[in-house]
Amino acid sequence: MNIVRTPSVAQIGISVELLDSLAQQTPVGSAAVSSVDSFTQFTQKMLDNFYNFASSFAVSQAQMTPSPSEMFIPANVVLKWYENFQRRLAQNPLFWKT
Repeated sequence: MNIVRTPSVAQIGISVELLDSLAQQTPVGSAAVSSVDSFTQFTQKMLDNFYNFASSFAVSQAQMTPSPSEMFIPANVVLKWYENFQRRLAQNPLFWKT
């Protein structure tokens, strides 16, 4: 059974806003107060979503079809980035500003 795979393109965007402009935005009326900073919560959810998305494309080396025009990133590299980002976020939620 031959499965034809069409190339997929994914784009991830992050908007960086000044804290002053975020403070001027009106919050959703039904929003609940969280003990976790909303930026930290957003970042954690984004991180989880990216890892889950990237992992959904994982295949074993035996399942890979050679494709010289495509680059592959090993799943353990994505996992290491995920764990490092999570650790740094827990230590300092604003680490990305340095």
